[in-house]
Amino acid sequence: MQEYLEAEDDGLIMRSSGSWALKKLDYLQRYIDAFITSMRDKPWRAMHYIDLFAGPGKCRVQDSDEIYLGSPLIALKAPYPFTRYYFVDLDSDKISALRERCSASPLADRVNYFVGDSNQVVHEVAELISAIDQEFIQGQWPSLNLTFLDPAGIDLCWETVEILAQINRMDLVIHYPQMGLSRFMPQAFDSPEENKVDLFFGGREWRKIYRKWRTRTGLHRKLIDHYKEKLHGLGYKEVLRGDEP
Repeated sequence: MQEYLEAEDDGLIMRSSGSWALKKLDYLQRYIDAFITSMRDKPWRAMHYIDLFAGPGKCRVQDSDEIYLGSPLIALKAPYPFTRYYFVDLDSDKISALRERCSASPLADRVNYFVGDSNQVVHEVAELISAIDQEFIQGQWPSLNLTFLDPAGIDLCWETVEILAQINRMDLVIHYPQMGLSRFMPQAFDSPEENKVDLFFGGREWRKIYRKWRTRTGLHRKLIDHYKEKLHGLGYKEVLRGDEP
């Protein structure tokens, strides 16, 4: 069933999305290709790809009916394989469709599937990877890891990012869900209770930024800067094009 791995209708469920998602996934594909190509010949004991909001593996553009590969199949079809793949989704039907699509790949036996809340399943994934790295092996480096975080809405918790950051050599590709945040922030700001926006940013500091910038241009730039500062606190740094590695 080679059509399972191609950008065509294979009769299985797909995720519906806007055309803007194509650009996002193009960036992801280029990052994965560069990541796996540049790092594959080094003595890593394993290279892992983690997708905590995997979906069914294919998407259909709402306006044009165009079909394109989702993030799990993009990773599975990279120029060089990862050692293991970890695909997570809350919807069991989406995981079933993804499992069937992946069955057409020669790498099918390298995939681990999880049904559940990604913010809970991340603990299990982290434990599996950490167990691989526990033993000292002469001449081998610990695992190299890449996680793609692309929540539907604002379902990603900052605590999940913190858990992933505790794994050695973890690259994170995080989609900032601007539309979802814009939709929820007005009511979240007015609520004294902890809510999804608080969980996404890992606290209530975002409210100070929102209070000052909600009627001005640049709100989300300020919020992204705040998010990046929190990533810096986890040991990540921003590398711009042209910077020395």
